[in-house]
Amino acid sequence: MPTEYYISSTKYNLQERMTRRGKVYDVVFRIVTLDGVEKQKRLSGFATKTLAKQAYTDFVTSKCELVKNNPIKKKTVEKKIPTVDELIPEYIASLFNQNKASSIYSKRKSYAKFVSPFLGEMPIDRLTKETLYQWQDEIWKMKNERNEQFYSYKYLCNVRALFSTFLSWCETRYGYTNHLREVKKPKKRIQKTPMQIWTREQFTQFIGVVDDPVYHAFFTILFYTGRRKGEVLALSPSDIRGDKIVFDKSITRKTLGTDETYAVTSTKAEKSQIIPACKTVQKELETFHGASPFLFGGERPLGDNKVRRMFRSYCDKANLAPIRIHDLRHSFVSMLIHMGANFTVIADLISDTVDQVIKTYGHMYESDKQTIVDKIG
Repeated sequence: MPTEYYISSTKYNLQERMTRRGKVYDVVFRIVTLDGVEKQKRLSGFATKTLAKQAYTDFVTSKCELVKNNPIKKKTVEKKIPTVDELIPEYIASLFNQNKASSIYSKRKSYAKFVSPFLGEMPIDRLTKETLYQWQDEIWKMKNERNEQFYSYKYLCNVRALFSTFLSWCETRYGYTNHLREVKKPKKRIQKTPMQIWTREQFTQFIGVVDDPVYHAFFTILFYTGRRKGEVLALSPSDIRGDKIVFDKSITRKTLGTDETYAVTSTKAEKSQIIPACKTVQKELETFHGASPFLFGGERPLGDNKVRRMFRSYCDKANLAPIRIHDLRHSFVSMLIHMGANFTVIADLISDTVDQVIKTYGHMYESDKQTIVDKIG
């Protein structure tokens, strides 16, 4: 018969006990199961000691193999500590119901560029304070391959914050301490570059040379509404309602890569707003009726690369130092501040928070500074 148990000793113990029918004997001994579990075995209810001993002999002979010690040693499986690169996809997957696709794309790209090359193969429990200081020193030395310039202090702080959020998730989910909290940020490398804006007069100079009606209307709406480029690109004819404009969607290409592909998503603030249009925008839209389904582009929205090229070209024609297209948003807010607008009203018009308006967009015209100083006397 095949082996059912192992025994490492032939010792046994006879135990006497009383039942209703009289005295009986049990035999007790140790066995080991085939999967390595050691336990006590009892054969019970024999009328005499001889019968009990014989039962033990028969059991051991027919069912057991005599071996030295436990033949099935329980192997202690060493817990495998996951690496940073193994945990990042799991973390990203946990964000899909919390973040927009474009935000997830940006985070994945940031980890791939600034984290994985330095720490990707390292077990998560080896991210000590010293290791993270070394990582921080390395990314602060990196340059943008497109222009060979150091990354801005603000940009690197954002990268650091994203990584710290990931480490805090690892701490909450798996108990690995986030030592990046103990690492101090470096001091600023250079003085912050002032934000570039145009005055209304400069924009008038710019728009005066824009001879394409599509781009004339596009840049006019950007400047006089302060909305994000993706929100204006996503406009359809039905969003123009007399003296109001509906902003409830945006165009993104972040997750798709090129001008050839795009996706329509909710706005960055996840809001649907109906914003009053100023007289200048109303007059523009009276003569420009646009296309469909996209007001600017027709079947497909205008491509980002084409918009940037046209903007630079018109800046040159107008003899204006080029700014970023997004700086038209800053210019709009600065113009409203110059006009004395309430920060709450400004925040609502551009779909942002009051704190963000004060922090990011609160750049007054140079003439305002002089006016304030003159009032001091």
